[in-house]
Amino acid sequence: MKQTFKIMSLAFLFILLSACAAEDLPVPTATASPMPICTEVGTIGGDHVANPTHGFDSIYFDYYLPPCYESLKNQRFPVMYLMTLRSESALSPSNNTPFSLAERLIHAGKLPPVILIVPGQLLGYGSDTALTKDLVPYVDRKFRTIQDRQHRVTGGISNGAAVAVRMAFQYPESFSSTLLLSGGLSEGELDRFEGWVKRMPPDTRPRVRIEVGQQDGILEYVENLQTVLDRQHVRYTLNITPGNHDWNFWSPKMEDCLLWLAVGWS
Repeated sequence: MKQTFKIMSLAFLFILLSACAAEDLPVPTATASPMPICTEVGTIGGDHVANPTHGFDSIYFDYYLPPCYESLKNQRFPVMYLMTLRSESALSPSNNTPFSLAERLIHAGKLPPVILIVPGQLLGYGSDTALTKDLVPYVDRKFRTIQDRQHRVTGGISNGAAVAVRMAFQYPESFSSTLLLSGGLSEGELDRFEGWVKRMPPDTRPRVRIEVGQQDGILEYVENLQTVLDRQHVRYTLNITPGNHDWNFWSPKMEDCLLWLAVGWS
């Protein structure tokens, strides 16, 4: 009887050790494409701020909501404000316009789910204040946004880039990064802009990235902005590469620029 019990105990121990060894075997690593964050598609829509308080009759904007926005009721999202970048009425599988590109990057797992806001042609002086003080609060009320500067950024093309950088430096408590595609500042606004830089605490200075073509006539405006940033020791990234002031220059850079704006988001 004892011998039988001993044999059975040894057999059980052998089975147990075999099971443990099986659990320690390396699990094969998948080499397929990244799993989509959500199989649904994002949503494109439009709206407006009916009664803005800073000098404009209304502020129209288009928006992109990431996949599964409606079903993820408890999740909040970062926001990109993109001035004069191309808006879309439908998502494209190939266009490098911001909404379509963001959709592909989110599904590929390269870009966190994000809300994109493209305001209408609000480019005059004072638009930076109206967009920050009227549009941003409206968007925060309408959508489930993450309402801190770290998760709110600006970007723009040409005149929209000037609006974007004014927003970020006049209101650094609201925005953490700003992207300029072929844009800068006019000579007449440098003193005002430099005053904003001087007043802000160093730890609130936004991240800055500038992309401009070597053949672009707007280079002098970029140099104006550089002068102020250099004088105030503000760090920035500047890329001057062959190209003109057109979509052929901007389109190939769009993916890297959106990913740069999202650095630090999870």
